[in-house]
Amino acid sequence: MIVWMAVGLGPFLLQLRSFATFVKPHKISEQLVAPANAKEETHKFCPVKEWLVAGARCNTKSTHYYRINNRILCRTTAPQYNAHGMYILENTTVEPYNATYASCSGQTTHFHGNFYHGSIGYFAIYAETQGIFCSSDNTAYIAVSGRGTYDINGQRLAHDRGEYGYRKSYWNIFTGTT
Repeated sequence: MIVWMAVGLGPFLLQLRSFATFVKPHKISEQLVAPANAKEETHKFCPVKEWLVAGARCNTKSTHYYRINNRILCRTTAPQYNAHGMYILENTTVEPYNATYASCSGQTTHFHGNFYHGSIGYFAIYAETQGIFCSSDNTAYIAVSGRGTYDINGQRLAHDRGEYGYRKSYWNIFTGTT
């Protein structure tokens, strides 16, 4: 009976814990939200061309950016994953991660960003990321530091500027619970 519970219920309880993490409301970091009065600028400024996250490399394309106070907030997309997000590069050199190439030494800055990965149905999976940007290969080496879901996809996802309140996915809660 104990073996059955460990083998049968163990994975189920882990799945429930993961589900609870995704349906818990999340809040986007304030520095990654584009205010309503911020003007979109489109000439090529944002340097990140690839993300390396969880061992997967994906191409990204910056669509536009916002000048907000003394920082640049870049809007980017990874088309092969239907992922859309924002990021900020800080103007300070940091030590590279051990997963970065040796050519990045002395050419890395802190990267802070987020993205929504559009999914089947009407919700998107949210990930807040931290990491470094290597200017020699234009790659952001990032790790996920927060996650959640939100009822957004398609055109609304492509033009999302973020917001200061909490977000959650009613669609994911309903379908996941049933």
